[in-house]
Amino acid sequence: MDSVAEIKARLPIEELVSKYVAVQKKGRNFIALCPFHNDKHPSLLVSPDKGIAYCFACQHGGDIFTFYQQIEHCDFKQALKDLAERAGVKLEEHKSEYAPKADEKERVRKCLEAAVTFFQTQLTTSSLARDYIGKRGVTIALLQQFQIGYAPDSFNATYDTLLKQGFSRKEIIAAGLGVQKDLKEERIYDRFRNRLMFPIHDTQGGIVGFGGRTLGSDDAKYVNSSEGILYHKSSVLFGFHHAKESIRNSKKVILVEGYFDVLACHRVGVTNVVAVSGTALTEEHVKLLKRYAERAVLCLDQDRAGQEAAERAFHLLAGQSIHTEAAELPHKDPDETANADPALLQKLLNAAAPYLNVILDRIGTLDLKDPLARKQGLQRVLSIIRSLPGAVERDDYLQRAANVFATTISALKDDLKLLESKPLISVKFTDAKTIDPATLFSATEISLGLLLLHPETKALLTELIPPEEIFTSALFEAMKKFPDDQKIAVDALDLSVEHRERAGILQLFCEEHGFAEWSESLSFREIRKNIQSANREILRRKQRELSQKLIDARKAGRVAEEAQLSTQYQQILKLAQMAS
Repeated sequence: MDSVAEIKARLPIEELVSKYVAVQKKGRNFIALCPFHNDKHPSLLVSPDKGIAYCFACQHGGDIFTFYQQIEHCDFKQALKDLAERAGVKLEEHKSEYAPKADEKERVRKCLEAAVTFFQTQLTTSSLARDYIGKRGVTIALLQQFQIGYAPDSFNATYDTLLKQGFSRKEIIAAGLGVQKDLKEERIYDRFRNRLMFPIHDTQGGIVGFGGRTLGSDDAKYVNSSEGILYHKSSVLFGFHHAKESIRNSKKVILVEGYFDVLACHRVGVTNVVAVSGTALTEEHVKLLKRYAERAVLCLDQDRAGQEAAERAFHLLAGQSIHTEAAELPHKDPDETANADPALLQKLLNAAAPYLNVILDRIGTLDLKDPLARKQGLQRVLSIIRSLPGAVERDDYLQRAANVFATTISALKDDLKLLESKPLISVKFTDAKTIDPATLFSATEISLGLLLLHPETKALLTELIPPEEIFTSALFEAMKKFPDDQKIAVDALDLSVEHRERAGILQLFCEEHGFAEWSESLSFREIRKNIQSANREILRRKQRELSQKLIDARKAGRVAEEAQLSTQYQQILKLAQMAS
């Protein structure tokens, strides 16, 4: 038994979780308030049988190593060391297959660094990219400091360059730079094409991925690297390694929305600034900022979406007792403000007011005699006051709110008590039982999860169109190869550690939703329905992919390829019509 397996055997998942939150027995499993989000009803599910603790509300957790890494914000090496000590296991010298090998991570990072150099070189040769940079007011100093580059308008220029430099297909894909759309297809496509490239770094300044801004007419204005062994969007903030010392010294961080907003702030001399790019602000982000800052200034886009994002951010920041302010800008964002008046941006960032003061001032300009406006304004203010950690601060703002709404503090306190019986608006889910499976798993995943629960229906696996995504394809093939005379068990399937963990989470989800209780006849009927739904989903995706390939081939004048793709598209169309 290797070290990882021995630690898992000696340290039950429920014992580890109980060190952080109180667990309650529920049937074969345990439940607890999730430590990864502002949980009001127990939504962390702990399964001793599977060795998994997972929250389907915020999608955090996993086995003891994944859980420990997420809650302690450490890497696998540190988790292995700490958990071995807890379990009384002496670590072996050899490295476990569980975590990506150090040299594998290093190769992926080297691949990303090589891409930075390539993109920077391409920027110097592209008049389109240079003209765009000039219009956005980005200085040469900032281009060099942030290592900004340009990904050429080519299907495989980046891939071919990296391949010639000695990086393997696997490494290029793992770095998030290449995309293999079809597992059966040999061709690798560049993820980033005709885009201005912003390298994204971890807290220590090591590159982990990219953000790309289109210079064409793509539907997606921004595309980020895919999640991988280095890039985890829920824990990375753009510009953090440049801002870290400034944040530490000032005890203040400025939160903006995009890459150009960070550059704009640096242009006017404000360097304690980071951007949340490619995702919403998460608790992991906030816990990272908590180590360096006591105050946060929200300077997100001034449109409705930006204001809603600011409010969600406030709830998270308040939960970590970070004093939150807001900077009001006359233009859409810091970038536009800097281009219009650099001195004004600097002034406004330094003159930020407490966030709730800004909200009360905005609401005070509304017609509060209108019943709907009054109701909406009141709900918004009370939900924000509710997040304040201190009773004195709450009372202070209740007094100010009473003045704005021309009411009494006691009336507001009564409304606040009613509101406190409901979940915070910033939390999307509070009870795993209410979650729509489609938000967590594809129809194909659900079908495979149901087949795992009901091995007697394994014959239905032949009715599922072989999936092509990495996880579902691996699970499908492992289940297909499993002996027919044996009951399928996740631990016995030929899967990687990561895929086995995901399969266990999928199976746990299906169990928790009562699917394991189906009779044999019901399971056959319902699984067949799910498989049909999965097939329709797979065919729709194939239609979209072939449609895009057809357009690309037509634009490039590749007549033979266009004809072949057209035939394939018609075949998929017929299958889709039969499946509908």
